Amino acid sequence: MTDSTAPARRAGSTGFTLPVWVWLTLWMATWVGVPVLAHRAVHGVVNPWHLALCFFLAINILICIWEISLGVQISEIERWHHDPDGRRERPRGLIWLAPAAPRDLLSTRLWARVWSEYALYDPSYADRRSFGFAIDVGNGWSTLLPSLFFLVGMTAGFVSPLVLGLVGAFIFYQKFYCTCLYFFTYLFNRRYEGHPIRRLIPIVGGSNGIWLIFPAVGLYVCVRLVLENRYDLLWS
Repeated sequence: MTDSTAPARRAGSTGFTLPVWVWLTLWMATWVGVPVLAHRAVHGVVNPWHLALCFFLAINILICIWEISLGVQISEIERWHHDPDGRRERPRGLIWLAPAAPRDLLSTRLWARVWSEYALYDPSYADRRSFGFAIDVGNGWSTLLPSLFFLVGMTAGFVSPLVLGLVGAFIFYQKFYCTCLYFFTYLFNRRYEGHPIRRLIPIVGGSNGIWLIFPAVGLYVCVRLVLENRYDLLWS
């Protein structure tokens, strides 16, 4: 296989394919829309705090899957990255435009392409010895289930606000702190050199900036949940 879109094309012969960006849009619409509609049905409101955290957790759960894929496929990512001329088998084209069948979405190899492309701006993601690799794989395994727990718990209230706030504080503090460390290592090691600022701002700054802004919002909500031991902030 010399082209990573080959599995999708073969799958398309017996089913249908959509570009990866369409699948991601459907993911966000589902993982934000369903919790918000459920929240409104149960509590009668569309709460801005709840909406903001649903948006972030929908992204974070998806990224956790990508981060697990990073760990599983690091050998392939390293091989792709260190063969820039494509002399050996490697993915072609942008992952966001690649056609994918539903079964392809379960492939860690597909999501490994995200890191292969990001490694062009930060080669630490094609190096299993780097901080970026270790912290992201660790985040994927350690925050996937807590994120699901918090997402459902904001509406269902199956645990006390104190317990939910403590679980959320663990998630959001870890995300905020690790992102700060990531930006430090990126700047300290001067990994921005050789890249135009017009690309670094959206690709590195924008994508990682989400993990500063929304975890800060999440920490505020969790502190309120712990101190007040009430769901008023989310349910009114």
